Amino acid sequence: MKYFYPAIFSHDAEKGTFAAVFPDIPGCQAFGRTMDETASRARNAMAASLLEMEEKEIPFPLPSNERLLQRRCQNEKVCVILVDMDSYRAFCAYKVKHADAKSAEWAASARKGRKVGILARVFGLR
Repeated sequence: MKYFYPAIFSHDAEKGTFAAVFPDIPGCQAFGRTMDETASRARNAMAASLLEMEEKEIPFPLPSNERLLQRRCQNEKVCVILVDMDSYRAFCAYKVKHADAKSAEWAASARKGRKVGILARVFGLR
């Protein structure tokens, strides 16, 4: 399923950072040093927020009209962010699988050069 929501992008010249806020999704925001980095983080934040809402069975809000938002926020840029939830779920599953494989590989390499005492063998101490 694909969802789209408008995000309000702003630039803080003093700090040199960008911010993206989704007015329709409570607590969903992203920050970055460049506009591209912020847009990417905003897409991930939106997908994570929607996935959490889906898991908690909270109905998704309707997206705001981007033109009305642009009129209200004249000093900021309003962009519509699109997220494919099926792709995001597959990406999350891949990350979990990859992280499990890496942690198992790390644990095996950590055990190689280590002498194991009797207490560690009996009680499983590390």
